[in-house]
Amino acid sequence: MRDDVGPLAADGVRPTWGWLALAGLIGGGPTFLGTLVGTAFSSELLSVAFLALAGGAILYVVGEILNSGRRMSWEITLWGVLAGFLLGMATELVLVAAGV
Repeated sequence: MRDDVGPLAADGVRPTWGWLALAGLIGGGPTFLGTLVGTAFSSELLSVAFLALAGGAILYVVGEILNSGRRMSWEITLWGVLAGFLLGMATELVLVAAGV
């Protein structure tokens, strides 16, 4: 059995609600804990450290996307990565313009 729901669905296996709840807790738990810690105190060093961790995770995901895209459709993969990057930049521009 694999560790995520997509392959389970492709194999015709229905994950249990408990398994889905556990996967959601594992995926969302660190965000919740980070929110609690982040509101309790502020540290520039920790901020940089956690942003670096997040950046590393994003690079890992992009590497996986590029690896899969190479096998399927390289052109669609590159256009998708570019579109995602541009949407992220557009979101940042909107937030800066709104003064957030």
